[in-house]
Amino acid sequence: MPSPRELSTMRLSLVLCLLSLAVAFPVRRDDGTLVTTAQGEVQGSLVTSTVRQWLGIPYAAPPTGSSRFQAPQAAPSYTSTLQATSYGNSCPAALTDDVLSLIGLLQQQESVPYDEDCLNLNIWAPATTRPQGGAVMIWVYGGGDTYGTSNTPYYNGQNFVANHDDLVIVTFNYRTNIFGFPNAPQQPINVGLLDLDASIQWVYTNIAAFGGDPNRITIFGESAGALAVDAYAFSHPSATIVKGATSPSDTDSAWNTVANAIGCGTTDNAAQLTCMQAVPWQTLLDTVVSSDESFTASPDGQTIFSDVSSRSSNGEFLKVPFLLGNNANEGDIFVVAFEEGDFGTTIPLATTALSDAVTEVVFTCPASKAAGDRVSAGVPTWRYKFEGVYPDSTDNNSDLRAFHTVEVPMVFGTYSLSPFPYAPTSSEIALSAWMQSAWVAFAQNPASGLTAYGWPKYSSNPLSKTLAELGNSDNPGGATYSAPLGNDAICVAVTPITPYVLDVIGDLGSIF
Repeated sequence: MPSPRELSTMRLSLVLCLLSLAVAFPVRRDDGTLVTTAQGEVQGSLVTSTVRQWLGIPYAAPPTGSSRFQAPQAAPSYTSTLQATSYGNSCPAALTDDVLSLIGLLQQQESVPYDEDCLNLNIWAPATTRPQGGAVMIWVYGGGDTYGTSNTPYYNGQNFVANHDDLVIVTFNYRTNIFGFPNAPQQPINVGLLDLDASIQWVYTNIAAFGGDPNRITIFGESAGALAVDAYAFSHPSATIVKGATSPSDTDSAWNTVANAIGCGTTDNAAQLTCMQAVPWQTLLDTVVSSDESFTASPDGQTIFSDVSSRSSNGEFLKVPFLLGNNANEGDIFVVAFEEGDFGTTIPLATTALSDAVTEVVFTCPASKAAGDRVSAGVPTWRYKFEGVYPDSTDNNSDLRAFHTVEVPMVFGTYSLSPFPYAPTSSEIALSAWMQSAWVAFAQNPASGLTAYGWPKYSSNPLSKTLAELGNSDNPGGATYSAPLGNDAICVAVTPITPYVLDVIGDLGSIF
């Protein structure tokens, strides 16, 4: 029989043995942050007790080498568990200093890592202690097709999910500038928009593993992102994955100018394309910036159509419930950036007049037509006009009102991440909560969620009070409903001057 000392030694040996086994075979986490995708295992994190997060998951193969300027390819499989605990690379971007400085995003977007291997996405989902199978919202950022990244504090989905059950948020990176919209004779397709297709397909295939419902996917975006959402509706008129949507020149010349500057010549052949694919991405981006050429989405007959206005009038789009709108003073940011950049100051009266013209021509009147065409096609539609003005979003700049992009942190509930030294106001906080819940209601039940929330469907009757005005003086923390006629009557007068306004806009720079 072993002595007490021998028994103690045996117990110690057994404990050491078990410890060594635990090191060799670690216990799998049971907090729901380790999931299995079609490509392999992905390890995320529990950012709060109620929200899970995965960052930087590849949804497509790296678009490098001969894959540059080409449609995205399937994501490769993982040979080991992917650690999805930090954001992936952002896609190469030509940052517009004036606009990004005014809205407080320049320093944020300058500080993130950039690389051509950038097709990744991020997911926020409820903890496994909460209900699973939530509606999925996929965010498409703006940036004038020239810049943008999901690695932006305002686009963090944590608050969205923390505040609402039955919800999963997805953000992703897509190619911009010459990388996403090369407008090359050898490759005229807007591959940046195909990145949206690829991300949607990846989410549809894999989101159930993260607690999302693949049969309840809504895509929503802002500015160029909203245009991408709309382009998806026109290029996929019979699609079945997406159940809801929210929105709001001589191309060969630019390509050949950059190709010639790099040393790839001006002959539109396979050799030129191969040469452009071999150039280091930073060299290519620097040449685009120094040449002052613009690369944005253009009609290619596959992702964007030249006759989109008539297609809209004829109802040739994806007929899913539609939420759209614009801000009351969209043009402020572009006019102020232009004036301060060129003149060092703004011009009283002229600033407001030009901004109002830009807002009407580029935003209000197109929104009116899009909403009317949807209603005519029998699509449940909701329309809004955002009017809130807050010091923490304008940096207390009296020249900025409800400008382009200002509503984004209100929807995400990330207004507290403003880089400006002002606290959010009580009405701002209340309106953000109202808007966020409205967007969630739409995603959870696109056909009638907003009606149940108290927001009436948009009507073709210009006198019906179905335009939601958000954050005005009558209800700073919510919505008031007005007749579209008062908002849209000017569109009849604007039409004749539209070409002239568009010429001026061309001097203001790209619109995100």
